[in-house]
Amino acid sequence: MAFIKRFLKASQGGFTMIELVMVVILMALLAAVAAPYLQGGSSALTVRAFARKVADDVRYAQSLALQRSGLDTPPAANPYFLYRIGFNTASPFCPGASQYNISNDADNNGAWGENPNGSGLTESAREPASGSESFCVSLESGDYQGYTVSADFGGSAPGILAFDQSGVPYDSDGARLTATRTITISKDGQTSTIVITPFTGLTLLQ
Repeated sequence: MAFIKRFLKASQGGFTMIELVMVVILMALLAAVAAPYLQGGSSALTVRAFARKVADDVRYAQSLALQRSGLDTPPAANPYFLYRIGFNTASPFCPGASQYNISNDADNNGAWGENPNGSGLTESAREPASGSESFCVSLESGDYQGYTVSADFGGSAPGILAFDQSGVPYDSDGARLTATRTITISKDGQTSTIVITPFTGLTLLQ
C-alpha cells in the first residue's frame, strides 16, 4: 500500500529522474525481446539464439588457444599449440555426422581429439556449462536436434577451423585464412550467418 501511495503521489507531482530512466530501460528491454518476433517470428528467434551460441563457441575455441588453457604438455614440447572447432567432422570423443566439437592435439602427435591420448587424457576443450571434459554439441538429438550447420573454411577437411596461440585462424591443412569465411545456421526455413574474418579470427554474428 505504501508503494502505491508513493506511486500515486509521484503521478500527481511528476516522476523523478530515476523513475523516468527505469521506464526507458524497461522499454528498451521489451523492444529488444520483441524485435526478433516482429522480424521473423519465434522460429527466427530460436535460430538466431542458436547461432549466437555457435558464435560464442567459436570464440571459446579461439580464447583457449590464446590462453593455452588445457595444455597438458610443456610449451617447449608443443610451442604452436592449437585448438580447433570442427563442424560435422567426427572425433573420437564426439561421434556422429551432424555435430560440432572443440579439440586439441596436446601431445603433438598429429592425431586430434584422442580419447585418451598417450597421457590418458581426452584431447578436448572442457564444456564450461557442465564441466564435462568433452566439448561435443550434437545436432542429431537433444536440445539442438534439427539444426543444420554449414561451414567451409577450405583445406582437405573444410568443416575444421583452427586457432593458434595468437588467435590466428587456419584451415585443416594449416594454411592461414586469407578470405572471409561463413558459418550458416538453419532450421525450419530460417537462417542466420556467422562471419569469420581472416588474419584476426574475429567472429561476427550478422
